Amino acid sequence: MNSKVFDLYSFTREELSNYIEMGHFKSVIIPTGSTEQHLDHLAVNMDIEMSRYIATKSAGELYPNTLITSPISIGIAEHHMYFPGTISAKPGSWLSIIFDLIESILRHGIKKILILNGHGGNVAPIQGVLEQWQLNLISTQNPLVKSNLSSDIKDHYQYVDAVLNDKKNDVDIRFNSYWDYIPENLANSILETKEYPGHAAEFETSLAMYAIPYVVRFNKVYSSNEIGIKKASFEKGRQLASEAIRGTITTVKDMLDENN
Repeated sequence: MNSKVFDLYSFTREELSNYIEMGHFKSVIIPTGSTEQHLDHLAVNMDIEMSRYIATKSAGELYPNTLITSPISIGIAEHHMYFPGTISAKPGSWLSIIFDLIESILRHGIKKILILNGHGGNVAPIQGVLEQWQLNLISTQNPLVKSNLSSDIKDHYQYVDAVLNDKKNDVDIRFNSYWDYIPENLANSILETKEYPGHAAEFETSLAMYAIPYVVRFNKVYSSNEIGIKKASFEKGRQLASEAIRGTITTVKDMLDENN
């Protein structure tokens, strides 16, 4: 097997078990996105392909510390359902799949998990449950935390603090959209429209032109009358993607160093 393989779905159970025993793959990146309309010039897989690209490039630089999972290509996109090609999951069912995926990874002994998102509609639902997930999964997947709880805890505020800030905890679950890693001042210095992240305009179109050109209908880009589309460029995409990859790598390294 190629020594640089880091897709979870590429391994046999024996191979993955051996790598974990060797101390490899201490972290996982879960690419999430959506299948939805992106006007007439970008394919419906834009969001998931972009988060997968950032995850793949980051995992390559982090090798052998990081795996990526199968991308979660369907997102919460009811607001795009008027347009053909969009597939939308209900928030409850989508969150259940993400939670089950995280729990499965934790049960195999990989404790550092970054959900790397590429679709704005997924943000609020995750943010609404993330602390509850952390409390549940830290307390159920790390016996040291439970045994370390003080009998002097008087209320739920103290309990939350005791679980989330226990120095013996080695479970770290985070959620970020890839554009979170691009500082606003940098994005504004690159983007002429200052629209960030936007939808299928200068930001996303530039990223697609550079990173995933197979989703771009270039004839539609060049003939568009939309100012945001016309301002997109390969070079802008390169700068934006490079910063998103840099931020992703920094986050995973921080997770891995936390308790070392």
